[in-house]
Amino acid sequence: MDRLTLAAPAKLNLRLLVGPLGEDGYHPVRTLMVALPDLADTVTVEGAAERSVACEGIDGPANLAWHALEALERRVGALPPLAVRIVKRIPAQSGLGGGSSDAAATLVAADRLLGLGLGTNDLEAVAAEVGSDVPFFVRGGASWAAGRGEVLAPAAAPPFAALLARPAGGLATAAVYAAFDRMRPPDPADDTPAPERSRDLPGWTRNDLWQAALALRPGLGRVARALRAAGARETLLCGSGSAVAGLFEELADARDAAARLDPRLVLGAVAFPGASAAGPAPRLDRGPAR
Repeated sequence: MDRLTLAAPAKLNLRLLVGPLGEDGYHPVRTLMVALPDLADTVTVEGAAERSVACEGIDGPANLAWHALEALERRVGALPPLAVRIVKRIPAQSGLGGGSSDAAATLVAADRLLGLGLGTNDLEAVAAEVGSDVPFFVRGGASWAAGRGEVLAPAAAPPFAALLARPAGGLATAAVYAAFDRMRPPDPADDTPAPERSRDLPGWTRNDLWQAALALRPGLGRVARALRAAGARETLLCGSGSAVAGLFEELADARDAAARLDPRLVLGAVAFPGASAAGPAPRLDRGPAR
């Protein structure tokens, strides 16, 4: 095998609780992430004369896939040169994790292609050196994540559909967190949804970055209102934005709603099939009160 192509799915943070900025410069989080296989980049890895990463808009060493290969070399030693080609469907700066997913797919593909024999735990450890969301994408499915996103635990999540939309332009994660730090801390929350609530998404979805993202991009409010007017049971900021998800019970309902929205806003209707394997959930270390 000299070439391998993998899908790199988007993700949705169904619940994202954010703690205050720590001395290490990071915010501790506790988040429930689910992979959305209906929206995915395509990552192809193959042997080459020299290392390269080709991706429209962000080629070469600037791409997280390049950093993934460097992190893999630090773990296993020098690698044969590999060429990575990424075909994008997940918009950048949308909060859907496209770059992190591409990096994870690169790690998994390189491991298989080169016969390194790394297990999931080792690949997640390498992924944690690349970026906060990258370990999740090695595993996929549904997971609680804590710390910087590297502490993972299997999660249960009900099936649902989502209509993804966003205003023109993206949002930089660093800018959203900086705006978050300028605001009043969010109200405390029970960060473990009760089993009876976990079957009813609108009962416990939450994203602590919503107000910060909205302050930077007021058009997010118009997108959320349009999704609700089109029939969404709940709306939710995707990660740090700028995409917004309207939640539906059925994919057909999400697709019908898409037809009622301005097509310039619509990224697509997607489905999550559900996940039932759950383990002990990590906690959010909120640190000292601000």
